[in-house]
Amino acid sequence: MSDVEIYYHALTSAADAIQTRVSSAVMDNADIQGDDTGVENPAHRVVLRLEINRRLTGLHQAVLDRTGAASGVGASLSEIAARYSDLDVELTGRNQP
Repeated sequence: MSDVEIYYHALTSAADAIQTRVSSAVMDNADIQGDDTGVENPAHRVVLRLEINRRLTGLHQAVLDRTGAASGVGASLSEIAARYSDLDVELTGRNQP
């Protein structure tokens, strides 16, 4: 296995791992985003309920921002891996990885 193939497989594995974790984070984020926070309004708890909703909304947005950035990193890794594949063809004259 050539060095190019080793780097190619490392990059594609990293890109796949990132995309898997992004998908998992999006699914987990959907579970925490909801209207029912478990805090009712009796005993003057309106402020508490609103604060929980505000923080859950902030958490939801932060996860979306991070997963978007992580998807960009995964796409960049895939592009780099494609360039490694092109380099291997250029150096060896045959289409590997």
